[in-house]
Amino acid sequence: MRRSSVPVVAGRVLDGQQSFGRARDESAAWQGLVARSPAMAALWRIVDHLAPAARATLVTGDTGTGKTLLADVALRLGPCRGEPVVVLDPAADAHALRRLRQTAAGSRTPVSCAVSDLTALSPDAQAILARALANAEARDPGQGLHVIAVSRVDPQEAVHSGRVDPRLYYRLATARYHMPPLAARVDDIPDLAAVFLREASRRSGLAPRTLTAAATDVLVARTWPGNARELRNVVTRAAALADDGVIGVQTIREACGLDAVAAPARQGRLPERDLADLHRVSAALSSTGGNKSAAALQLGVSRRSFYRMLERLGA
Repeated sequence: MRRSSVPVVAGRVLDGQQSFGRARDESAAWQGLVARSPAMAALWRIVDHLAPAARATLVTGDTGTGKTLLADVALRLGPCRGEPVVVLDPAADAHALRRLRQTAAGSRTPVSCAVSDLTALSPDAQAILARALANAEARDPGQGLHVIAVSRVDPQEAVHSGRVDPRLYYRLATARYHMPPLAARVDDIPDLAAVFLREASRRSGLAPRTLTAAATDVLVARTWPGNARELRNVVTRAAALADDGVIGVQTIREACGLDAVAAPARQGRLPERDLADLHRVSAALSSTGGNKSAAALQLGVSRRSFYRMLERLGA
């Protein structure tokens, strides 16, 4: 995580500059998040309107969607931007709780509190936070306490089960942002994959890599129960598995843990001649350990022609 310009008061500081990365062009990016899809565009509008004056913010979403990244954006746009940030988590030290108690007593000093996991806070910490927010409500935006909390489970269910203090929940829900799952933002997958691939190549010291259109189609068509985090993991594996700078369908399927040969449904739609070519390509790749350059040489075609063949066959 890159260091933030926001000073550390206690524990760590949420770094608003870290993100899922920039998209392939500026039209697809918002505050460092990929935002081409209608779902993200709608979220963008809500956060832009509410964040600058929000006293309390609650961020929800499924595992791996990027809730913490969205919380970073809310912090960066909020009324206490640039002021100290107290990070409240299960390991919060006495200094963090003492600072919150001071704020609960009615301090006007601007301070943001970032709650990394609402349901993991102790009852004592939740009670302190609820009192602090209640005392701060009469202040102008930018004075006193501002809270940005992330919940990894449905907060209303947590209230009903007794894991979250209802007084705290209803104050936090003043501005509530829900990070949509990847299934609701399929249009963002190509941009996210390109960003993750660029990051993975850079971290591993690899030459720049690109995805073929057919490989990207595989990613778009796949379901992602682990959301953007799972997509990042798959693309990172694909970058490591690729034997050159172009990542095709077979490498993506290997990274996904799927059969490296074209899916049966796809094979059933291929003309007989293409199906024969598919078997030749699969055999060449198998005999060369997946090395595309060696497979092209074995088939007696140029590497460029081999890649065009992979695209045509969806292999």
